[in-house]
Amino acid sequence: MAVNKPNEWSELREWLAARIVYADLTDFAEADRGRLARALTAVMSALGDGPGGDRGDRGDSGDGGDSGAAVEVVRGELGRGGEARADDVLRTHLAIALAARTADVRGIGPDGALVVANARQWAECRELVEEIIALSPHPELIAFATGLRGRLVEARRWRWVEPDVWTAAVVGLAVLVLPFVGAAIGSAVVTVAGVAVGGALVFGFVMAHRRRGWAVDPGR
Repeated sequence: MAVNKPNEWSELREWLAARIVYADLTDFAEADRGRLARALTAVMSALGDGPGGDRGDRGDSGDGGDSGAAVEVVRGELGRGGEARADDVLRTHLAIALAARTADVRGIGPDGALVVANARQWAECRELVEEIIALSPHPELIAFATGLRGRLVEARRWRWVEPDVWTAAVVGLAVLVLPFVGAAIGSAVVTVAGVAVGGALVFGFVMAHRRRGWAVDPGR
């Protein structure tokens, strides 16, 4: 689904773009200038200031975009090592690329919100969030990651799905009747079996009517 209206990804992209560090490259050694320039180009591309960055053209599949490539580029430049000041800038830019990636791995709901729709998206998003926090970038980026982590916790909670009346009635009747039949005929074996079967029915009933938060409310 193409999203042609203001949405959460557009807002996040603008917010992240405002946190890019435009360092004066003349203040750095030649090797660090190259690292910073390559990282900046990758991050700008991931945020839509370069080719392939417009989420609206990619639909809601939760795949694609330049954010994954940007993460690898910036991570690689940070791994090269260099002056501490340059590494600080690169850590911020890596956190920005990772934050952009959290948008790409999620889908876009009908109202334009970024949503986690399945376990794969949840797991990848959680990994990205933890990496952002581990980088200890700007406090605002840490706050973003912490907030998203809270949303992920809610999305993974089990939630009760209201069963239909007839299913609930059949299970309830079976739980009550089976032990009663055993007691009525004076058979301990039938009574115990009835209790066991009733317990199994209740367990199966509960398991069949619980869902992860992302399946019940994909807007989380």
